[in-house]
Amino acid sequence: MSIFKRCPFYRDSERLAAGRGLGHCDLFGQSICEGDIQFCENSEELRKELLKQKEVEGRKDKGVEDQNKKPSHYKVLVVDDEEPVAKIAVAFLSRQGHQCETAGNGIKALNKIHESKFDAVITDIVMPEMDGITLTKELLSLHPDLPVMIMTGHSREYPTESAISAGARDFIEKPFSYDGFILRFNKMMNDHEILLKIEAKQKEMLFHMQRESSERINELQREVENLKSRLYAGYPGFNR
Repeated sequence: MSIFKRCPFYRDSERLAAGRGLGHCDLFGQSICEGDIQFCENSEELRKELLKQKEVEGRKDKGVEDQNKKPSHYKVLVVDDEEPVAKIAVAFLSRQGHQCETAGNGIKALNKIHESKFDAVITDIVMPEMDGITLTKELLSLHPDLPVMIMTGHSREYPTESAISAGARDFIEKPFSYDGFILRFNKMMNDHEILLKIEAKQKEMLFHMQRESSERINELQREVENLKSRLYAGYPGFNR
């Protein structure tokens, strides 16, 4: 039985040495191992490179696995003083497997935020005691990364810009369809997940900068740029 162990860095020579038992090693130059790992003259260095390659392939496989994962289920707070509208939003989200709670105004919403952790908030604008714009600002002062979507039937009085300037991630007008509502919610949460990944990689970059690991820093920088391109794909000409 053959015990030949193919080296991924070996390739047959295309020049004068072709057919003479000589080949080329992409790591060390000319090679006489004929592609068999067992006969490498730089076995320790080869072992390190093979481990690096395995690590890179593992990260790629994990990336594909992450992309193929089913959408996450989130805990969402729906805030609206009109109970029928809140029930519709909850019904739409529940069909997607999300867990929902409701609040009838901004004050009640803040109380719930203090008591429990939510992955996202969807709020009306016009409500008694505290409107949606004020609520959004209060929420983000407590949880800066919390995704907030504002819904309203008063688009003229409260244009999109006022919601976005308050820090909301998205804005939807009433009445809304199931498809339109879920599309915007999923886009908001997908962008949120990408931003979290970017933040994590930037923290890792800082860690490697302190350890002067330039190779990993460059790799992380490329990963961050790829994530940003995915994040801004839906916004031509937009860049943060």
